[in-house]
Amino acid sequence: MWYVIQTLGGKEEETAGMIRRNISSCYAKECFIPKRERYKKFHGVWNKEEEILFRGYVFVVSEKPEGLYRELKQIPRLTRLLGREDEYFFALSQEEEKMVRGIGDEKHKTSISRIQVEEGKKIRVLEGPLKGFTGDVVKVNLHKREVVVRVAFMGRPMELKMGVEIAATE
Repeated sequence: MWYVIQTLGGKEEETAGMIRRNISSCYAKECFIPKRERYKKFHGVWNKEEEILFRGYVFVVSEKPEGLYRELKQIPRLTRLLGREDEYFFALSQEEEKMVRGIGDEKHKTSISRIQVEEGKKIRVLEGPLKGFTGDVVKVNLHKREVVVRVAFMGRPMELKMGVEIAATE
């Protein structure tokens, strides 16, 4: 099951590193931070970059949440475990886990989607992780080469920025 740990924005890598070093692999099979690719323009040239997709969150895969919870309590500066109730905490729902898996690859990286811009600034997704999220697109910023999609995350709506590449129209 996948669990989410909230941490301070900008401290995701540090928190994940502490978890990887201090938590036994029998409690944390994997600790990761989903990332996204995007294009950014420097000196007139588009460059591919990588950014954190869910700012302020670290993901942990575990089949033993009770032991994971006990060990996580020993890590300093860990903000809080999301969904915690009484002694334990809850995993992401199957739908939420499926969504995060669906937009990322095996390294939990969301690649850039190829789109075409049609009349009225409507976009058509040709390929990439946005293919299944077209109906959830809430904002398109062609100047920054990104779109914002609304997803359900931890039981509430969240907006994620995803990178796009504009394909030439035929």
